[in-house]
Amino acid sequence: MSFEKKLSKKYTAMRPTYKQTKNFLLFLSGTFLLFVITLPQMSCTDIEGDGADSLLWLGATLPEESSYRNPIWEPDLSNPSVFRGATQFFAFGDEKEWSEGLNYVVPVLRSGNLMTWSLSGEAFATRPSWAEGKISSVSGLFAKTLSTYYLAYTIDDEIGIAYSKAPQGPYIDYGQLVAPGDLDFDFCKAPYLIQAGLKFYLFFETEDGVSGTELNITRNAIPSLKGEVFKIAGSGFTGAHILRKSASSYYFFGTSGEEGNINIKIARSTNIDGPYLDKNGNDILSGNGTELISSDPAKNINSPSQVGGIFTDFEEKDWIIYQVTDNDKPNLSTGTPRRPLMLNRIEWDEEGWPVTIIEAAEGWQKPKFVLSN
Repeated sequence: MSFEKKLSKKYTAMRPTYKQTKNFLLFLSGTFLLFVITLPQMSCTDIEGDGADSLLWLGATLPEESSYRNPIWEPDLSNPSVFRGATQFFAFGDEKEWSEGLNYVVPVLRSGNLMTWSLSGEAFATRPSWAEGKISSVSGLFAKTLSTYYLAYTIDDEIGIAYSKAPQGPYIDYGQLVAPGDLDFDFCKAPYLIQAGLKFYLFFETEDGVSGTELNITRNAIPSLKGEVFKIAGSGFTGAHILRKSASSYYFFGTSGEEGNINIKIARSTNIDGPYLDKNGNDILSGNGTELISSDPAKNINSPSQVGGIFTDFEEKDWIIYQVTDNDKPNLSTGTPRRPLMLNRIEWDEEGWPVTIIEAAEGWQKPKFVLSN
């Protein structure tokens, strides 16, 4: 056999069959389809103006992959109080008629990540009967040592308290806790509950500012006031919230300013009962305070106020929840004020003061709150 015939026979034997060719083409088409589906987000750079000269990787473009959106809840959760349960976060708000015929006696929201919330129900099966007015502010607390949840609330400028074995309720009412006449105040409202070590405290707003007192809370007993009332902030502050960073580090968060120019300010103390000083060393009994959250009057979101809670992520970064006013939709359909919820991260400097002032603004925010890695 000639050399040419041998070579032809060899290559004929090596030539793929129809079935092999078909399978190979199917493999190529599948690979191409997979590439198209998983094609990363890119941008074309046209240097000469006559077409795409290069491709640049821009990373993920879906905002929900790395961001969250403010407000984190709307339409409303006025005067919020947020605390962490065993596996979820719970948020409580004022009694409010969100729309005609839709009235919630302390609405309860539930979340697993602070950024997305759902309506869970109401804190009370029936409104507390010892006073006639609506519940205008609340504060939740989990007493871990007692395996009990407490909810302080305001009715008619007086403070009541209730308890539950479950964070979402229903809460069983104990009745009135603070009567302003007994403390020589005209009113007592906007309660805030906190446990510091083994002690419990109640802070509240009066005509003179923000005051506090120790609480006597024991298992299966009605809570009561304990000790003297002390004042921590002047009349320029409302809506107090206390953050205990350590046994000798306490931060006060309060609403300051007049309508149209409201912001959130902070001060700190080595003791829970004060004195609370701002960054310049001024005692907030005389006003002052270090600005933490402000807003741009030219934008829709304004009047950051009433801190609902402060939580720490897995990187030991602190996050703050608070209410705002949306100028485009300032009221609910019933005519009552509409207060959406916002979430922002606080950045501290080495001395423990805010690095920058947070601007309350709607839209996508970075980074996301991540509870664990």
